[in-house]
Amino acid sequence: MLATVEHGPILCSDSNILCLSWKGRVPKSEKDKPVCQRRYYEEGWLATGNSRGVVGVTFTSSHCRRDRNTPQRINFNLRGHNSEVVLVRWNEPFQKLATCDMEGGIFVWIQYEGRWSVELVNDRGAQVSDFTWSHDGTQALIAYRDGFVLVGSVSGQRHWSSEINLESQITCVRWHRRHVMELPLLPSGGQHRKRHRL
Repeated sequence: MLATVEHGPILCSDSNILCLSWKGRVPKSEKDKPVCQRRYYEEGWLATGNSRGVVGVTFTSSHCRRDRNTPQRINFNLRGHNSEVVLVRWNEPFQKLATCDMEGGIFVWIQYEGRWSVELVNDRGAQVSDFTWSHDGTQALIAYRDGFVLVGSVSGQRHWSSEINLESQITCVRWHRRHVMELPLLPSGGQHRKRHRL
């Protein structure tokens, strides 16, 4: 994906965009055809988090044809966070969007019949350092700045949690294979690989 920022007298924003996440989609007219990565990423949804606590969700397309099918509404502003939105992450298999704010609030949003609504709220009162969905979308891995790590299901049930005692904070988490998590990066630049089977 290529993003271009244009500067001009008409284009302006009342807040800073702090994070981006993009989710591709296969057009309805081509769902029966074999999935091709090039076709899959011709259009999709861009989610942004900003310094005013608003999540923007915008339909994007690289098509130049005017006769293409677009959703009835292509721009949404999702409100609910009380502080800056610092992480946005798509769950493509389940068509959900997770957003995290500076105070540690996590919202999971879902689109139903053209409207976005909050499906789940999680707030430990600690800042989130990273959030990622498993490859199949069934689980979420959340790392907090205080060293707490949590794995929950896409429906909100807690599967596993632990306090990871390290000399420094966890800054990045990821899924390795199907249900094994890794804590690979520390702010000092060093790596600490800690794998847990779930």
